[in-house]
Amino acid sequence: MLAKRFESVGWHLPDEFNFPEFKLQLEKLLNRNRLFKGSWINLIIIPVYPSTELDFGPSFKCIGLTEEIEYDYFPLNIKGISIGISEKYHNTADPFYSSMVRNPLRNLMISQEAAMNGWDEIILTDQNGYLSETTGSNIFIKIKDQIFTPSPVNHGFPRMVTGIVKSLIPKTDCSLVISEKMKPDQLNKADEIFLTDDQYGIRWVLGFDKKRYYRKISSVLHEELSELIRTTDQFQPGSSG
Repeated sequence: MLAKRFESVGWHLPDEFNFPEFKLQLEKLLNRNRLFKGSWINLIIIPVYPSTELDFGPSFKCIGLTEEIEYDYFPLNIKGISIGISEKYHNTADPFYSSMVRNPLRNLMISQEAAMNGWDEIILTDQNGYLSETTGSNIFIKIKDQIFTPSPVNHGFPRMVTGIVKSLIPKTDCSLVISEKMKPDQLNKADEIFLTDDQYGIRWVLGFDKKRYYRKISSVLHEELSELIRTTDQFQPGSSG
């Protein structure tokens, strides 16, 4: 195991990082995951047998820590998404909102707020300030052995993949909690966050503000979902669907 601590400056690693064989690849990772910019990172590289070239591919793990605690780590060589909370838009039960909820113009305006802040996705709250959904996904927040997701009363849109993921959660040894009062501060308490939707499936969230998250449960659920799709008759070759 190789351990090294350095300060990320976004595009380039500092000169004192004396592992030239890793420098180029790490710079690419920092570029891809812009949330690392300006943060202290404890780098741990763990070879996986049988190891091949140290190319930051699947032959080894690259794990980073941004806090001085052993269990708060995230994978460097897997891209996660960044999230923020909208200050301008909310999901409400207002009739005008209901008529606009899937309007492309509204979604474009919300997406512009996300882009201006450098976020990949933006979370909407309901009229009471509780978490609702992102512009196109449902949100799941893992805290210890519970996975929280907003209730239908928070005006999130029901999605097919989200329903399937809910049915798979018991296989992770976590309990599903559907809550009407998920506050934004739960994002800072979370161990892991992931989004679900019918276009992308399951997406792991790397960070919110300065908080970084695990990629564990979302990885397990992704494998379970992939296996379910693979073994379902309608997806088999030769099936009429």
